Amino acid sequence: MSGDERKRRAGLDDPASSQAIAADIARVVVSRKRIAVRVRELAGRIAECYGQAELTILAVLTGSLIFLSDLIRQLPLKMRLDVVSVCSYPGQATRSQGPRIALPPGASLSGRHVLIVDDILDSGSTLRALQQAVALMDPASLRTCVLMQKVRPDVEDRPAADFVGFEVADEFLVGYGLDFDHLYRNLPDLCVLKPACYRRGAGATGREDA
Repeated sequence: MSGDERKRRAGLDDPASSQAIAADIARVVVSRKRIAVRVRELAGRIAECYGQAELTILAVLTGSLIFLSDLIRQLPLKMRLDVVSVCSYPGQATRSQGPRIALPPGASLSGRHVLIVDDILDSGSTLRALQQAVALMDPASLRTCVLMQKVRPDVEDRPAADFVGFEVADEFLVGYGLDFDHLYRNLPDLCVLKPACYRRGAGATGREDA
């Protein structure tokens, strides 16, 4: 693929876009057009599931925020929003090291219909920890929605998400809210970085979400 084609597919052909970011991209895995279509489909399924019920969405910081913002604008439901912070990728890790819930939900979830929204289902440890924590708050119902689900045949007893956008290969992706070293969240597509990017920069903090 030529440099110009890579930039075009990654949405970085605008002269104002960073040339450095475009140079870091190995390939686009899911384009922004496919994402937009799938988010609308997910919203339709969620709306059908909840009907007239008021929904409380619990979004996992920080990777889910762009997905969340697109999703809720497609949902014709009464809803409340809350957020939770979970750290699963310390340092420059590209594999989840286990969840640490850093910020518990700020609002009471008792008696509410709760939908956990996250960017990616990898090992499932983050999702399981959140499900257990929320279940202790006595919600009326609890479901989960993820933008992506990795293919992980090596993981046994992984919790299943109720709503899944895409099934993707076991690769470390960035863009559409997902980061590496706090960078690349602003890419409009889901992309794979060049391997050299993982070796750059001391003090990287890695992904904040699983």
